[in-house]
Amino acid sequence: MSAALLTHATGLCALVLNVVAMSVRCEKSLRVQSGIAGVVWALNNLLLGAPTAAALSLVSAGRTATSAALLAANARLRRASFLAFALLTSAIGVVTWDGWPSLLITTASLASTYAMFYLGGTRLRWIMLATSVLWMSHAWSHRSWEQVAANAATMVAALYGAWRIEREARALA
Repeated sequence: MSAALLTHATGLCALVLNVVAMSVRCEKSLRVQSGIAGVVWALNNLLLGAPTAAALSLVSAGRTATSAALLAANARLRRASFLAFALLTSAIGVVTWDGWPSLLITTASLASTYAMFYLGGTRLRWIMLATSVLWMSHAWSHRSWEQVAANAATMVAALYGAWRIEREARALA
């Protein structure tokens, strides 16, 4: 399998995982599926020659899986985990600094870190929408049509997921 084909295949796989994750209503499923997608995105970014994005994608996968495991944990443990992942994300951003593109994806990763540990429902999906906008610049700069499509699809899926949660909340009221 050629490197280009592998790059496209990992991008397509991660794209599907992201869309499915953002479409579900279950908070734990969203986090688990997003974590799996993060591992695939890390490989995709490594193949694209984007080490900052690859490292942040791996941290994202670990963060997302950890937040899924800690959904019912006490506030102190969640805060400690949040701080550890925020520090790791910031350190990666500094160590792999490559100008404003690094700032955008590091900011997106920090916002996602906060959202995964402290938000749920529509607010989580709104943050995921915003972080997809920031990651879009990375996708565009690396000419990765899979990542452009994934970010666009994730934006649509986040909007749909937020709408569906709100609709169900109104129906119950």
